Amino acid sequence: MTPGDAGAPAATAGTGPLVVPRAAATVALLRPGPAGPEVLLTHRPSTMAFGPGLHVFPGGAVDPGDADVRLVARSALAPAACAAAWAGDLAPAAAVAHHVAAIRELFEEAGVLLATTRDGAAPDAAAAEGARRAGTPFGDLVETLDLVLRTDLLVPLSRWVTPPVGTGRRYDARFYVAALPDGATVLPDAGEVVAHDWMTARAALEAMAGRRIELWPPTSTTLAQLAAARGIEDVQRHLAPVAPATPPVVERLGPDLVRLGLRGAGGIPGNDVNAYLVGRRRMVVVDPGDPNDAAVDAILGVAAERGARITAVLLTSAAPDHAAGSTSVALRVEAPVMAAAGAGPLLPDAIVPLADGDLVGLVDSRVRVHAMPAPHDDHVVLELSDAGAVLVGDLAGDGPSRAIPAAGTAGDEASLRRSRERIRGLGPATWLPAHGRERRED
Repeated sequence: MTPGDAGAPAATAGTGPLVVPRAAATVALLRPGPAGPEVLLTHRPSTMAFGPGLHVFPGGAVDPGDADVRLVARSALAPAACAAAWAGDLAPAAAVAHHVAAIRELFEEAGVLLATTRDGAAPDAAAAEGARRAGTPFGDLVETLDLVLRTDLLVPLSRWVTPPVGTGRRYDARFYVAALPDGATVLPDAGEVVAHDWMTARAALEAMAGRRIELWPPTSTTLAQLAAARGIEDVQRHLAPVAPATPPVVERLGPDLVRLGLRGAGGIPGNDVNAYLVGRRRMVVVDPGDPNDAAVDAILGVAAERGARITAVLLTSAAPDHAAGSTSVALRVEAPVMAAAGAGPLLPDAIVPLADGDLVGLVDSRVRVHAMPAPHDDHVVLELSDAGAVLVGDLAGDGPSRAIPAAGTAGDEASLRRSRERIRGLGPATWLPAHGRERRED
């Protein structure tokens, strides 16, 4: 899709009418907590047509009224500034409509209004809540209370397009992060929310792993991205887009090895990751970190050109920039996701575990697994003996450009050196990283 073309159709797998994704906006709301920043998760009713029973961030579709000139005029950011916040990945008119939709949906669903009076004071909470309960159109509420919409408090994060399988509804959703305003209280809409929770990102992922809550990949990936955040400043500095997403780049490295340069790793526009397709007629895709249609279509296109079938998705780790597109690909080709057992608790869907020394049997090229628990606890490298290469994930290369640095022992230099020596012990090979260019190790 081209920047700003939120309604462009995407190719579908299988038959049936093409469903055009509807533009949407979602807000991950943060507040300080005793164990670190907490994020608001709302629990959707089991009767909802889309995502019943899930824990999600407040959000919903962009409505035509979100581009109302009255609301645009009351945005703290002009349309061009809203587009700049997305690093040019949305056209100005679309960008300001998404910002406004994010504020409106957060207010309608959770009762939190990112707005001030013209002199910078908090809005009249009782008047705003009364108008919400009375069903007053959002534009009329903003005009009546003479508010400025604080679009400048929204930090753009990522883009997620619903895969074209399993549902008649598709959304092209832009995710934002914002801080809970001082003095604000969450007042959920009972028609859309049966309960709400404030949890640290890590606690929410643990609850998902323990099957106490259910998350979809956009939510779990966003939580993984926020897990090391100390506040909204970390999100702005380390995660917000700095470049628009550009079309994937396909490079044929050998008869059974293709590299795809994807430009939306973790859903973040401009965040690069290398995905790899291994095999000839039975192929596996490794680290499809971009969840959106352009990336998935490029992967499927390579397989189609070769008359091949994708039999599995392999992950060198569950890091968002590696794993974010795994569900999108797996659903389109009806194939399993395979990763180290330690990746399972970090992913919303079941995996087929990979163990040290395993030979992957779903591909017509030799792929052997080597567990290398650095720089991630669940990290593996994949030895491609037929291609004379090793897919080293984050063990070498540049690392992701958009990620919050996390403290821990898995990535310490001693562990990294030991893992790299193990790879060198496999013999001469080309090291192919998840980020950056290859290097030869003789």
